[in-house]
Amino acid sequence: MSEQADPRRTEFEQRTRALLEGSVGALSARTRSRLTRARYAALEQHQAAPYAAWWRRWLPAGAVSAAVLAVLLLVGQHLAPKPQLASVAGGDDLELLADGDALALAQDLPTQEADFDYEFYDWAVTAAQDEGSAEVGS
Repeated sequence: MSEQADPRRTEFEQRTRALLEGSVGALSARTRSRLTRARYAALEQHQAAPYAAWWRRWLPAGAVSAAVLAVLLLVGQHLAPKPQLASVAGGDDLELLADGDALALAQDLPTQEADFDYEFYDWAVTAAQDEGSAEVGS
């Protein structure tokens, strides 16, 4: 196996190559035959199932991705703002919720009991404005 010196190879590469070729030459024919058969068997096994082991290459990446996702989910739960519980509603609020006519009042629709008294609402607004201005001035 004499090969001409390649100018692109360094001296280290040339010495290493010569050492490896010398060690191969020192092997017995039986050992070289066993190594050759083992190499061909490995190549055949790899060529027979090239896609069977694709998941082995992606297994570490999948494990790392799953770990990162788990950490993000756990940390995200602790960093997310906690939902605030509504304060206990006062008696008036509960009465409005229980009142069947409250929606009709809010939308200015006539209730089933009677029509609206718009003069009362005008008086209530005027009274509230008058009370508000009196408190501000005093």
